[in-house]
Amino acid sequence: MISDAAQVAAVYATGGVAAFVIAAAFFQQPLTRAIDRWKGATLGQGKSIDLSGTAAAQVEAQKHAPPPAAEKLPVPAPEPGTRLPAEVPPPNPVFSPLEADLRRRIEEAVPGGVDVQMAWALRIAVAAQVERDHEQTYRLIFGSQIAALKQLNTLGPLTIRQAREVYSLTAVRNYPETFKDDDFAAWGGYLINRGLVVLEHEEPTDDSKVALTHLGKDFLHFLVGRGLPDYKWG
Repeated sequence: MISDAAQVAAVYATGGVAAFVIAAAFFQQPLTRAIDRWKGATLGQGKSIDLSGTAAAQVEAQKHAPPPAAEKLPVPAPEPGTRLPAEVPPPNPVFSPLEADLRRRIEEAVPGGVDVQMAWALRIAVAAQVERDHEQTYRLIFGSQIAALKQLNTLGPLTIRQAREVYSLTAVRNYPETFKDDDFAAWGGYLINRGLVVLEHEEPTDDSKVALTHLGKDFLHFLVGRGLPDYKWG
């Protein structure tokens, strides 16, 4: 969550600086580390905390989990819907020294022009949002669902009939007290709702294909990069 100070700084920052303030607030770390992180450096060994609670609570939470795109990145503005003026903000004895220091650090981290700095600012901010969405997905996802994602990643698209077999062999067989045969739609719906897989048709049949999305692949990379176990309960 962006602090009040970061929001104020974003309001008074200019051009590419504004988006970098957003990115810095998301990452809470030096900009150079944030850029290295997006480029593929080790994401660290921090572990997401599983907040699922009971099995029934986790199943219900999956059913009501919003898609990742439901929450948009914040845009710096003094009031919602207010457009900032096109000219440079006036000098301010409190903000100006901080702005000068931030600009200096941005120029050291990204030696290109303002357009390059803005592009990296957007990339860092979006990467932070995607990672946050992955952390939310991981808190609720079942181990059997991760197994299905790995199957899609190694074997390619599966038919719904084949996906149902994965569900039966992993979820139903190992956790019959939680999963039933007729829970398959909800089990697969979470993966669809979170954007990890996509159906071939809007009105699918047993022969319709299910494919791993780019976001789904990135989620699997997220698990590896963060050192998170994929053999979760369920």
